[in-house]
Amino acid sequence: MRIARRQPVIPWYIGTRVLLFLLALNVLPYFNRGAVTGDVSLYHQWITQSFDHGRFPLDSQKWQYPPGAAAPLLLPHIFPGSYYVLFFVMCLIADIAVFWMLLRAAARADPEQPSKAGPWLWTLGIAAIGPMAYGRYDLVVTASAVAALTVTLRSKRSTAVARGVLIGIGAFLKLWPAFFVFGAPKRRNGRLLFGVAAATAAVPTLVLELFFPGVLSFITNQKSRGIQIESVFATPFVAGKWFGFYRPIANTQYGAYEFTGSGTSFAGKVALLGTVVGFATLLLIRRRAAVRGGFPFPGMLADVGFTAVLVSVVTSRVLSPQYLVWLLGVAAVCLTRRETLMRTPAWLVLGATSVTQLIFPLFYHSLRFGQVYPGLILISRNGALVVAALLALRTLWRATGPDSGVLPSGLLPSGVLLGEDGRDGVRLVQDVGTPLDGELGGGGPEDGPEAVVDRVRGPRRSSADRLVESD
Repeated sequence: MRIARRQPVIPWYIGTRVLLFLLALNVLPYFNRGAVTGDVSLYHQWITQSFDHGRFPLDSQKWQYPPGAAAPLLLPHIFPGSYYVLFFVMCLIADIAVFWMLLRAAARADPEQPSKAGPWLWTLGIAAIGPMAYGRYDLVVTASAVAALTVTLRSKRSTAVARGVLIGIGAFLKLWPAFFVFGAPKRRNGRLLFGVAAATAAVPTLVLELFFPGVLSFITNQKSRGIQIESVFATPFVAGKWFGFYRPIANTQYGAYEFTGSGTSFAGKVALLGTVVGFATLLLIRRRAAVRGGFPFPGMLADVGFTAVLVSVVTSRVLSPQYLVWLLGVAAVCLTRRETLMRTPAWLVLGATSVTQLIFPLFYHSLRFGQVYPGLILISRNGALVVAALLALRTLWRATGPDSGVLPSGLLPSGVLLGEDGRDGVRLVQDVGTPLDGELGGGGPEDGPEAVVDRVRGPRRSSADRLVESD
C-alpha cells in the first residue's frame, strides 16, 4: 500500500487497461478488429490442426518461434471457455505483472522517493499500442524479461542464478531476452548467469528436438524473408514510391507485407550487416568496460540489455508493433533507477510508440499504396528508433572509456555504477539496492560501498546495503 500511495500512476494504469481489455473483447468497438484477433486466430489454428494432434506446426511458414512459444499459446487452451477471451486474460495478467514488478523495482532502488518514470512509460506505451498488445503473446515474454531484470534474492549467487533462469526462459519463449547477456558482469557471477541462462534455454530445446524433430527450423525459416514495409530498411523503398521508384509489395507466406524486386535482397544484406556491426560494437563496449572491472551488476544489466534489444529491432528486416512491447518493458526497467544512462533513448522509444496505431492498422492500406502522409509518419517513427539506438550505443561507449571523466581507467571501485552527467556525459554513482552491488573491484573494505559513499556523494543507506554486508 505504501507503493500505491506514492504512485499516482496507478489510477491511470487501471483506467487504460480496463479500456484496452474492453476493446480487445469487442465490448467497445475498435476500428480494425482483425488487427487484434488476427494472430490469436492463427495461434488457435495451430492448436487445433497441430498441437492437438501431438505435433508442432512445422509445415506452416508462419511458425517462426522457438519451441517454448508453445507454452503460452497452449495455456489458454487447457481451460474451459473461449480461447480468445482466455488469451486476452493471460496477456492482461502479464501486463499487470510487469507493472507490479516495475513498482517494486522503483521502490527498491529508492525507498524514500521511488522513480515514477518506469511505471509511467509502461502505462503510456502499452496504451499507445492499443488492444493489439493483448493480441500477441509478447506480453508474456516481456513479463519474463522484466522479471529477469528486477528479481533480487538474498544472496549474490542465488540472484545470479534466478536472473539466468529467467533470461533462459525468455529466450526459450522468443529469443530476444538472450541479448541481456551482453550486460552480464565480469567474473564468477557473470559466468554463472550466462551458464544458467544458456542451460535453461538449450536443454528443453534439445529435448524437444529429440521428440519433435524440426523444432529448431525456426532458426533458418526467416533467411529468405524480404524487407517488411514497416522496418527501418524499408525506408528507401517507402520514400522511393513518392518519386516513381516503384517496388512491388506482396503479402508473403510469412504473413507480412514485404517489398519485393531488385534492391530488396541488397537491403536485407545491409540489415544483416547492421546487426553484426551493432552487436560487435556492444562486444567492444563490453571489452572497454572489462578494462575497468566490468559492467556494474545488476544496475547496468538493464541499460546494456535495452541497448542490445534496441539494436536488434532497428537492424531487423521486420518491425511489427509487438517489437515495441519488448522495448517498452526493458526501457521501463531502466527508468526505475534514476542513475540510468538510458533516459533519453527510453523516452524516444515511447515517442516512436505513440504513432504505432497510425501506421498499423489505421493508415496501413495507404502506406502500402505509397501515400505520403503515412510514409512520413513511418519514417519519423523509425528515425526516432534509430536515433535512440545510436544515442544508447554512444552513451555506453563514452561511459566505458578511459576519458569518462571521474576516475582513470582501471581504478573503478567496487559497487560503482556509471551514470549521466551534464558536464561530460557520464559520472560515477553508487550502485546500491541489490545483493550484487559488490560484484566488481577489489573486494576489500577500502574498496567497498562504504568507501564509495565517502568518495562520491554519500547517498542514504538502504536495507539492501545492510543485506550486502550480511551476505
